[in-house]
Amino acid sequence: MKTYRHQFFFIITFFAVTASAQPTIYIVRHAEKLAAWLEDDAMDSFHPLSTEGIGRAQKLTEQFKPEAIAAIFSSRTTRALHTALPLSQKLNLPVEAVEACMDTNAITAFYKNLAQRFGPDKSVVLVSHSNIIPYLLLKAGLPQSCFKEMRLKPAAPTEWLLIEGYDNIWQVKKLASPQKNCNDFLRKIF
Repeated sequence: MKTYRHQFFFIITFFAVTASAQPTIYIVRHAEKLAAWLEDDAMDSFHPLSTEGIGRAQKLTEQFKPEAIAAIFSSRTTRALHTALPLSQKLNLPVEAVEACMDTNAITAFYKNLAQRFGPDKSVVLVSHSNIIPYLLLKAGLPQSCFKEMRLKPAAPTEWLLIEGYDNIWQVKKLASPQKNCNDFLRKIF
């Protein structure tokens, strides 16, 4: 019986330390993409930024102090990588392409990895897509009552949740599931 209590205490302590030791997460949608692009779905991953998108990617670099960011993660699409590139160059950090910025099934494991790699004094940036960002926020513990404040567009049960616009940065201060309020989530327009 004592052994089980010790194991249970260890497991609870491990999860509590992991949850509290995670970095601050900033989530950004890729910048505006070129309007006239090939209609071939196979080429969508290569869709480049528009002139406006290139400008927004440059503006993103003004949002973070160099010492504040420990890592930059992005989806593998050209538009997301090119959104992250100016920030990467300014901070002298590589952009790590990760599945979680493209695939909702990879988010939970990615968040666990972040908690193991980075402590609470670190921050990371994720560059993702309008249909993935709501799930990055939900799996971080965002309650449904915060959808409007975070500008998530509720969808029908068979549709994806979405975000609109290209000028938001979401900040996740603490991963937990589910949270009761919006205190650990902020949305900033840049």
